[in-house]
Amino acid sequence: MPLGPSSKQLFYFMAVLRTGSIRGAAEVCNVEPSVISRQIASLEADLGVPLLERRGRGVVPTEAADLVLAYCRERNAGDDALRVRLTELEGLGRGRLHVMVGDGLVDAFMEGVLLAFCRRHPGVDVTVEVGGASDAVRAVAEDHCQFGLAFSPPASAAVRVIRQRPQPVHAVMAPDHAAAGLRAPLPLSSVASFACALAAPGTGLRTLLQTAADLEGIELRPCFVANTVAPLKRFALAGLGVTFLSAHAVAPELAAGHLIARPIANTVLETSRACLIVRDGRKLSQAGSRLLQMFDDAGFFATVVAGGGEQDV
Repeated sequence: MPLGPSSKQLFYFMAVLRTGSIRGAAEVCNVEPSVISRQIASLEADLGVPLLERRGRGVVPTEAADLVLAYCRERNAGDDALRVRLTELEGLGRGRLHVMVGDGLVDAFMEGVLLAFCRRHPGVDVTVEVGGASDAVRAVAEDHCQFGLAFSPPASAAVRVIRQRPQPVHAVMAPDHAAAGLRAPLPLSSVASFACALAAPGTGLRTLLQTAADLEGIELRPCFVANTVAPLKRFALAGLGVTFLSAHAVAPELAAGHLIARPIANTVLETSRACLIVRDGRKLSQAGSRLLQMFDDAGFFATVVAGGGEQDV
């Protein structure tokens, strides 16, 4: 048996676990499914145990796969620690950052923090992925990303919130829409009576909206659904109805007077937040520490979590 699994084997193995299928992993990795299958088969042969079981159109990990997953995380953490030490020897002339950002936070993150970081530190390689809150938690927990910037992320003991700010969800509409004449804060039931555009099921925003609706016993019946912010904004801009977004997500349109955002009288939507998360126990690289400092310098977060800036999600 080899001294340990190869990096390629583990890369494809982790991709299968993230996507839940061989085909999904192949699409993410931009290779043929047969390539993934061969690497998984080779890994299973090297280790002498089955790692995946077929379930419907996907696969599920075996108990042995959970052990390999833990090994991957420990190995990634060791690799990251080495990179941190090597980078610290050279300063910020080199390094890398990998951040997963919620769609509604991308513009504010880019304009408020990341572009300035790239200008000041051109030697640092930066990767930005756009994903939902659950995707961000999973990516950070598995060391796929160093940071996650997410909208009301689901609870996980594997990650910590190191910065957060209030990010209430508003009813967003064209200025001449009928809902614009309602007195704020708007009852959710009143807003839901209009034609609505909602985020797609599985997104953090849709989960939050569903929780808010369930709290009041309201059924949301969207006539338009999208998994990114842009189509939701276009729906509202066209005067076709109401959508639900944070004011930050439509800041340019609000400033131009093309859209208006009205607060909603619902505890869940009023107390939602944008969170910066890292894996529990992870030591930030010099580049990561610098990015965090630039978040603070830019005043991106209205509140800094007490006690050194860390808490469980």
